[in-house]
Amino acid sequence: MKILEPKYEILSQGEGMDGVYKQIELCGRTCYASSMKIDKDSAKPFVERMVSSNHLAMCEHGTIYLHVAYEEGFFVPESLLVKHYRENKYSKVMQIGSDYYITTNYRVIVENNWFEDLDYICEPTEWHEKRITVRFTTQIAVSREANRHRVDSVAEQSTRYCNYSKDKFGGEIAINKPKWVSDDDAVNPLSFDGGTFVDLSKNIGSYEHWSPVEKWWFANRVCEMMYLSLVKDDGLKPQDARTILPLDTNTELIHTAFVSDWKHFFELRSLGTTGKPHPDIEVLATPLMNEFKERGLI
Repeated sequence: MKILEPKYEILSQGEGMDGVYKQIELCGRTCYASSMKIDKDSAKPFVERMVSSNHLAMCEHGTIYLHVAYEEGFFVPESLLVKHYRENKYSKVMQIGSDYYITTNYRVIVENNWFEDLDYICEPTEWHEKRITVRFTTQIAVSREANRHRVDSVAEQSTRYCNYSKDKFGGEIAINKPKWVSDDDAVNPLSFDGGTFVDLSKNIGSYEHWSPVEKWWFANRVCEMMYLSLVKDDGLKPQDARTILPLDTNTELIHTAFVSDWKHFFELRSLGTTGKPHPDIEVLATPLMNEFKERGLI
């Protein structure tokens, strides 16, 4: 059983449509933990498969920036183009004189068959509202809180399809360490091993005398053992065996959102404007908010 620390990473999108395709593939493969299949030529075919199967949720992670300029007072096709983004709730339009700076996502393009609009694609300018993609390494419990931000585009490692008994997971479950365990200086769970489990098992009758960290570690270890046995010994599918996975099970979670929506995320998960944030999401949200500030995003 691996024990991991919570962390985050801002995932910058590359240039042009190639960057869009690669961002979508990176986020999409998170769900199946298949990032090892990514190579220099895999992104566009991956996205094409998503589109052909009408599995468009991952296309939301590909941000599209458009710049449309036309002579004010004249009716031209570009004015219609701007209009349909103004009316689209997943897009943002900023007007500076006769220039229009549009931020949207690839799902909007696909679902509305607006592929010709990609003639106006550009790199983000100071006038575009930015969309930012962040990957969290955290607990399943924390992902449930983060995913309440329903306006965000979300990708998460699937316990239904990921089989933790397989070699790519090391044949074990990864547990993401909660803050209260990190704050407990009395016991270091990283020092625990098979011998620790045997010793604790022998004294199961007096578990009330164990330290809090020992109780936490032992409970997670038993869940791991039973999950692996259900899959390997009893032939259950991961989608059935997952019901006994602990809430501390590690997950990879990706959120893509407009900066304005990230501000709301920080208000709730770092600043606590509606009540004290849970420590295990605050430990991620606060440093992420500070990095947004350092980058001049907020």
